[in-house]
Formats: sequence, C-alpha cells, structure tokens
Amino acid sequence: MTEPDLEHAGVEIRRLLPSTRRRSEPPRWEVSVDRRVIGWIDGHTIPGAAATFYFATGVHPSSGKEYRLEGSTDFHERVDVLCRFHDDPMTSRQHLGMGLMPEFQRRDV
Repeated sequence: MTEPDLEHAGVEIRRLLPSTRRRSEPPRWEVSVDRRVIGWIDGHTIPGAAATFYFATGVHPSSGKEYRLEGSTDFHERVDVLCRFHDDPMTSRQHLGMGLMPEFQRRDV
C-alpha cells in the first residue's frame, strides 16, 4: 500500500521502517503532500478480528500540533482524511474537541 492515492495531486505514501525490533510493532506509513509531511497512518490488528484498523495522526498545517484522527478499516480513506485535515483542519471533529458522537441532549417529550 505504498502507492500514491491518485485522488489527491502530490500525495506520497511511504511505509516507514520499524523503530524497534519487536515483532508486535504495528506498521506505520508517512503521508506527505508536495514533500511536506501531513501525518502518519498506523495499522493495528485486534486479536480475533480479521480486518486491520488504520488510525491517522494529522499535523495541523499552522501550529504543527499532532491530532489523532478517527480510525477505519479503509487505508485509502485514512489518506483522504489526512488530506482533508491538511486542507482544512476544521473538517475534523477530533481537532475541534468534539469526538465522534455529538453531545447528548435530552428532549422532553
């Protein structure tokens, strides 16, 4: 999965070498646009699950702060999330501190 995503111009995806020699270290990919790193994708397998889950960490384009974005079993969708976050950080609910679910509001019936 190191091929570039053709939906976004200038996107490069590069699988990084493990930082340790542990067998259990999850794979990691670096995502860059025009040679500027915009984030990373970590692959995790959950014991008993057949699918691999991919979690994206995006770099805020202005502050450089890293934000853990939502996870998915679709690798290329994580690349799209990183590109959208790079283009407009306001598209990410995690960046806004809202999490995945909207706040519960009680409705009186």
